[in-house]
Amino acid sequence: MLLKHSVFFDALFPAGMNAGATMDNADSAFALRRMVHFALPLSTVLNEIPLVIFDTETTGLDSDLDHIIEMGAMKVVGGKVIDEFSSFVSTNIELTQNITNLTGITQDMLVGQPAMADVLPKFLQFIKGSIIVAHNAEFDMAMLRSAATRLGYELNWPCFCTMKLTRKVLPGLPRYNLDTLAEHFKLTFEARHRAVGDVKVLNSVLQEILENEELGVETWGDVSESVVQ
Repeated sequence: MLLKHSVFFDALFPAGMNAGATMDNADSAFALRRMVHFALPLSTVLNEIPLVIFDTETTGLDSDLDHIIEMGAMKVVGGKVIDEFSSFVSTNIELTQNITNLTGITQDMLVGQPAMADVLPKFLQFIKGSIIVAHNAEFDMAMLRSAATRLGYELNWPCFCTMKLTRKVLPGLPRYNLDTLAEHFKLTFEARHRAVGDVKVLNSVLQEILENEELGVETWGDVSESVVQ
């Protein structure tokens, strides 16, 4: 069972608990706090395991001081989207005009939205049993880990970075940001610098790479050099 290769098997079904048993909310929250690692055999075929491509929009670039204001993700198996995740996140940090200009997100759009304390557990459930993927993943993972730490979670979940991966398998491009990759693969954005809009393009970029046998990206081991801890 795929889940047995994931930390979620130990986290969700601690010793002595029947895997078919149910847990109340308190037990579930406690189990999620135990997430400390994620491990898969290097031979794991990427097209045979759920890949969660995700993106965050934030109040700024400092993972210690800034907060996530939007999260978007798509769960993909064998190139097919099987589920999506999208949520604004309320924050007490005032958005700068630069952030609003970049993302199109205004302070009013965050009023009444769920807090990270509500959003993060749902996202962690969404990624269970999955490899997570992001572009410039060091930034998104830093923001995600900081959000988790503030809420008492210990999150050590490796994520492979498509910026690092494309630098390796597509040498010679002038840049490796998402705009350049979209242009390279002739893709268009529904909404640039919005979490779901960026995720959709990133998924298309990733599928182009996985479907090109000449690039040799097939297994977890093939992307190991692109992993962000």
